[in-house]
Amino acid sequence: EVYYAGAIQRPGSNSDFQLVDERIVAKKPERLTFSEAAALPLTTLTAYEALTDRLGLTFDAKSNLKKTILIIGAAGGVGSIATQLANHAGLTVIGTASRDETIDWAKEHGAHHTINHHDAFRPQLEALGYKYVDYIFCLNATDQHFETMVDVIAPQGKICSIVETNQKLDLSALQQKSATFVWEFMFTRPLFATDDMIRQHEILTQVAAWIEEHTLETTVKQTLIGMNADNLKEAHRLVESGKTIGKIVVEHH
Repeated sequence: EVYYAGAIQRPGSNSDFQLVDERIVAKKPERLTFSEAAALPLTTLTAYEALTDRLGLTFDAKSNLKKTILIIGAAGGVGSIATQLANHAGLTVIGTASRDETIDWAKEHGAHHTINHHDAFRPQLEALGYKYVDYIFCLNATDQHFETMVDVIAPQGKICSIVETNQKLDLSALQQKSATFVWEFMFTRPLFATDDMIRQHEILTQVAAWIEEHTLETTVKQTLIGMNADNLKEAHRLVESGKTIGKIVVEHH
């Protein structure tokens, strides 16, 4: 029994059968159902790679004790696991959420504080006692939030985004702060068959161990029973609404 995110250059999870490179596969956490496990790999790999490979963090909680991370879109699929991982890494986690249910979800999954992404960030952060944040993980509307991220990122801080933009970003705005902007794309390793593809196996193996220890929890929020066209359409509709909490799984029955 295994779990994995797969590769975008091969047929994906709408298929009955899949062929997948063993370097990006790991043993499924035993305590989870297949649906609970299926909710994890894509978002977990994205969040883990962003925190470690892109932002340069480790899971040494002592070294991160006074560091802050702002997660924009904390209640979504990636946000739900990123808040848990960042919390586990010892960071002070500030998540953005705008509805009662998303605020509650973000806090249940590791956010110490929440702010509303529809309002100006700086006054809300300052009200929490923070002039700047050390790290930002952007999971929503990179172009809309870019100026705000430039404003609140700490000097020599780091910003990572997973959301493509059709607008040009003014990277020169980060120059005075010597701040980093970096992309995370979970499929980079399998797409280009990088020399370190095995890292995704290693990450999923570590996450499975944390799941077994109850250090991390699955982020599945809704399960649609039956692998059929109607459920696949509905799953895509729900995701594309932009209001998804956690992960949606389509389960074969």
